[in-house]
Amino acid sequence: MEVFCVPVMDKVLVYAPLNRVLALVDGDVFAQLREACATATATATATATAAGSAPLSPLVDALRRPGTLPGVRRVGVVAEPAFLGIIPTRGCNMGCRYCDFAAPKRDSPVMPLATAKRAVDAYLELVCRSGTGAGHIQFFGGEPFYAAEVVRFVVDYAREAARRLDLQLHIEATSNGLYSEATCEWIAHHLDALVLSLDGPPDILDRQRPGLNGHSVAGVLVRNARILSGGPVELAIRACVTADTVHRLPEIAEWFVAEFRPKTVCFESLRSGPQASSEGLAPPDPFEFATEFIAAERVLSAAGIDAVFSTAEIDQIQTSFCPVGRDGLIVSPDGAIDACYLLEKDWLEAGLDLRLGRLTADGFDLSVDAVERVRELSVERKMLCRDCFCRFHCAGGCHVHHRTDAPAGSFDRLCIQTRIVTLHRLLVKAGEPELADTWLDARDAVERSVQQENDRFREVGG
Repeated sequence: MEVFCVPVMDKVLVYAPLNRVLALVDGDVFAQLREACATATATATATATAAGSAPLSPLVDALRRPGTLPGVRRVGVVAEPAFLGIIPTRGCNMGCRYCDFAAPKRDSPVMPLATAKRAVDAYLELVCRSGTGAGHIQFFGGEPFYAAEVVRFVVDYAREAARRLDLQLHIEATSNGLYSEATCEWIAHHLDALVLSLDGPPDILDRQRPGLNGHSVAGVLVRNARILSGGPVELAIRACVTADTVHRLPEIAEWFVAEFRPKTVCFESLRSGPQASSEGLAPPDPFEFATEFIAAERVLSAAGIDAVFSTAEIDQIQTSFCPVGRDGLIVSPDGAIDACYLLEKDWLEAGLDLRLGRLTADGFDLSVDAVERVRELSVERKMLCRDCFCRFHCAGGCHVHHRTDAPAGSFDRLCIQTRIVTLHRLLVKAGEPELADTWLDARDAVERSVQQENDRFREVGG
């Protein structure tokens, strides 16, 4: 029974994400509701009322229905890959002061065009066999456009091949934004979507995201963000938030609104690491991050821009935070095929083997055992998340960088800020925006809500 309850001041939020049930009740009604749900039938609730008027029995019936996860767990060989990932190079032309990416920035290998062609051919063949009629190619790095010739080749070749095969094709990339004006114009008119890393105004960029030589590249990054805003490409901005910048989130949101036209803005907390620590950069306080994110969200929403915090997106139900386990095929320059774009070193250190196979002259050579092993990486196996009301939204976060083998309920920094933002959004969705803000302003109430170790409906008191 995936039903959760969270105290919100003098009320209780009852939430069944898999049943799409959300209700805010007072303590007395919650006690009746829990007793009724524990009985074999809902007859005990026939005369009980919520808020003094509405019968509880429909709510009990809704909570006791079996919840279902969307989609069907994939089994067998990979027949419908979620997307084709291409890593043109692990190299990069920036010296971000919080980046712990271990690959050489200047002289990392570049994917041969023949390898890129084989990857596209093998992928489009699978798309044709699947009968879906649509494919999705995504570029990762390093910085993909540090090997721009590979990106251009793949885009031109794949689009022409898709046209001949009568397939729809969506192409996107994740990028740091540091390239020539001509390259930026090409991106703006040839890609369908771009996720652009841009942490804020120039002073923040100078502090956190200089060029490889340590000099400012803020002028180029801002210029290119404006070019991308003016093109048909769908622009998403991703900003890394530190302890030094968290209090400026509403200001950063206002700057994004004034300067650019993104479809979405994603704010994510800095992840602790040796490089960031050596540069004096630290993650933000989770309570402050959540409060400032919600303030920034208001600024963005007023301008028609979606505010994203990736572990607190309540409109999506998922068991894996990312494409890992969803049959995404990510091809490295050497032809290795993985389920994750991060370095092999990173996921091996986390105790994970995300290698799926290799690209050969005949196409994708995938290990069925490896594919099944990766498919098993589900939030349903993550101890930390077992009793958390956010589990089917955040799905435990990054498989590699977020440890979830801790005891259930021993929430860390990411968990706390995720729980605050998620609960605030659920209260707003329940039609209680004023209560959501009153609750957010009461630190004791927030701590009581998000620091309880078990949100399960049957374990939590009223």
